[in-house]
Amino acid sequence: MPILKGDVEILGLGNLLQILAMNHKEGILSLFRDDDKKTIHFSPKGMRLLSSSMKRINKLGKILLRRKRISKDDLDALLKEQKLLGWKLGQIAVESGLVQKKDVEEALREQIEEEIFDMFMWKEAAFEFAEGRAPRQQEESNPLAGVTFDANMTGLILEAARRADELLMIRKILSDDDMSLTKFPFEVQAEELGGDIDVVDDILPIINGRRTVREVVNASIYPRFISMRAIYRLLMLGYIKAQDRKGNTVKLAPPAEPVR
Repeated sequence: MPILKGDVEILGLGNLLQILAMNHKEGILSLFRDDDKKTIHFSPKGMRLLSSSMKRINKLGKILLRRKRISKDDLDALLKEQKLLGWKLGQIAVESGLVQKKDVEEALREQIEEEIFDMFMWKEAAFEFAEGRAPRQQEESNPLAGVTFDANMTGLILEAARRADELLMIRKILSDDDMSLTKFPFEVQAEELGGDIDVVDDILPIINGRRTVREVVNASIYPRFISMRAIYRLLMLGYIKAQDRKGNTVKLAPPAEPVR
């Protein structure tokens, strides 16, 4: 079983994925960063997330809620039933008749996409690629392992690069997840926020002067990057302010380019 190892910073994750795709390779790609690890089965048919040592970035229940497939009360009931039965949330949601199987599969693909985008954000990571098929037992323990993510590789890499550039700009202002957020008593103008208005409608009620960036992002029904981008835009447009751990208001610098 040929094994390829290296430093992600040197080769670049995008270059690595393109090389594997162009050579029609099938195998298991593992990424390591300190104690974090993600394992992906890579093949010409697409990618499957076999395992991740991290908490799920984009939770299934939040995706179904955001897509208006279920209500908040439905989600609460499903989570209670999941805790009682120990079944997978998607299985319970389908068997209850609240959603269709295709709704769950689409939500699972979105989960995989966000996990892959997250890998592009890793710094000082190492990789290992071993040719071969994925072990079947991982499909039983991880619902994402049975779902193939077959997005266009070039499009995926370009979107990941765009997000990385945006996050770098966002982190110049929101450098600490423990910053507290406070909203001003201004009415939000929807035209200023464009496509981010739905995200803003979700997170603005959560901002109360006490919750931190981390807490707001975790409470949001949107993925981490999408929520961070909305917070950044609210800051830059003057609808909220951020304060560091000492209570000092974070000074804003005009962005080089607006985040769209």
